[in-house]
Amino acid sequence: VVNICTPSGYHAEVVIKAAKAGKHIIVEKPMAITKEQLDSIEDACRDSNIILSSISQNRFSRGVTITRRAIEEGLLGRILCADIYMKYNRTQEYYDSGSWRGTKRVDGGGALMNQGIHGVDLIQYLAGSLKSVYALSKTLVRRIEVEDTLSAVVEYKSGAIGVIQATTSVYPGYPRRLEINGEKGSIALEETSIVRWDIDNSKYEDIVLQASFISSTATPTALSTAEHRNQISDVIRAIKTKTKPLIDFEEGRKAVDIILVIYKSAEEKRTVFLDD
Repeated sequence: VVNICTPSGYHAEVVIKAAKAGKHIIVEKPMAITKEQLDSIEDACRDSNIILSSISQNRFSRGVTITRRAIEEGLLGRILCADIYMKYNRTQEYYDSGSWRGTKRVDGGGALMNQGIHGVDLIQYLAGSLKSVYALSKTLVRRIEVEDTLSAVVEYKSGAIGVIQATTSVYPGYPRRLEINGEKGSIALEETSIVRWDIDNSKYEDIVLQASFISSTATPTALSTAEHRNQISDVIRAIKTKTKPLIDFEEGRKAVDIILVIYKSAEEKRTVFLDD
């Protein structure tokens, strides 16, 4: 198994070479930064018959698993709103620490593509596929080529509406917050911990998890490894059993496709539909 952790814009080149060599692959997020790169990766992996998994480790957390189960069981009723707020702090020194950081060519984008992609993956994983987006993107504080602040109003195929917001310029930075609101109940998570569970007559054992998350708001290196280990174990299981991992190519590209559409909306200043 080859684990690819290069700067984002170089992922595709290395993935394709590894696939052609017949190696199974785990690639860091984002899997790629353009549609063309994604399509090339898909072709290479299909032709080589190998397993590829893109890192989306938050899906393996207990809080996310419980939330998804509650939604699938209808405990929230019809979903009306689904929002993700990612208000982080990355200093100018962070961006200056690598020549690729904050560049369109290699980073692929700013606050949304780099820091926000995990939140985008989670909101679509929990609330379902998106139908359309309207976004506003700005570089307000940092000296970088790409956005340090972005907000998008989104409509889901279910009819629900929501907000996707990402920034790396607010002080002091806060834990990612995800909110799902339905006719019968609501759930809120900070990072991957459930902090609000407002559902009548539900008695999940130990449902409101203690807020024991490690904040990714101010210190990029302050990250838990448990969920990464769980995802890697899932990939190993898939290889041994010749089955799909939980996050295969199709699952891994969903968040990137959404982000690319959000960027298109911000650039063209119009509503963009994901099926366009």
